[in-house]
Amino acid sequence: MLSDRLAKKAVLTAKKKGLKIYEYSIGAKYSYAIVKGKRGYAMGTAYLPLEDISRGFCRSLSLDNLQSMIASLNMQEKSLGIAVINAISQYLLWNINEYKGDIEYGNLIDCVKECCPDGKIAVVGNMVPLVKKLQEEREVWVLERNPKLRINAYPDSLAPRILPKADTVIITGATLVNDTIDYILSLSKRAKLKILVGPTAALYPEWIKGYVDVIASLKIDNLEKVVEIIKCGGGRWDFTPYVREYIIRL
Repeated sequence: MLSDRLAKKAVLTAKKKGLKIYEYSIGAKYSYAIVKGKRGYAMGTAYLPLEDISRGFCRSLSLDNLQSMIASLNMQEKSLGIAVINAISQYLLWNINEYKGDIEYGNLIDCVKECCPDGKIAVVGNMVPLVKKLQEEREVWVLERNPKLRINAYPDSLAPRILPKADTVIITGATLVNDTIDYILSLSKRAKLKILVGPTAALYPEWIKGYVDVIASLKIDNLEKVVEIIKCGGGRWDFTPYVREYIIRL
C-alpha cells in the first residue's frame, strides 16, 4: 500500500540523515511528531479520525517500529505514524532544502480557478471552506466518511459512482491515515488532475510523485504553539496563525 511505501522511504531517509524522533503526542483531533537533526527541528501533523477509533492505545514510537505502526489496525498508531512521515518530509523540504522544484506560498482556496481546470470536480473529505469556494462557479460532488461532518455531502460508499466521472479529484490527506488513499486513487484514473490537500498531506514531493499532481499543505513556523494547541484539543483552523500554506505542482 502507498502508506507502507512512504513509511519505508521515511525510515531509510531518517536514518541516512541522522534524524531522531524528538517528541510526539496524540491530541483530540490531530497527532504530531517532531524530528531533530543537524539542521534543527521539523514538525509533522496528521488527522485523527475519531469515527474510526476502536479500543486500544498507541505504542511508544521509534523509527524502528514506524513501518509496523503504519501497517497497524490501531488508528492512533496509524495517525502518529503519518505525522512522523510528515515531520521527516518537512525536514527535507525546509531544513535542508533538498527539494529543488518550485514551491508556491498560498492557499488552494485562493487559486481554485488556476489549480482546478474546467470540468467535474469531486472532493474527498468535506473541507467546507474549499467546497464553498468551488461551488461558487462549479458543480462539485463531495464525499465524506464521518456522518457528523456529512453536511450537503455524500457518504464515501458512493465513491465508485462519483470518482470515475470526475475530471479533478481533491483528496484530503486524512485518506493516508485511514488507508483509503489507494482505493480513492484507483477510482480516479480518469481524472486529469489529482490534488492531495491538508495538514496531513505534508509529504516529501518526490515520494508521492506519480500518484498525485499537486500537494497543497502547510509549513509549521511556530512549533511550540502548534504543539500546545494540539495537546489542548485544537485542530487545523486553530493553529492556522502559526503556519504558512504552500502548493507544490509535481
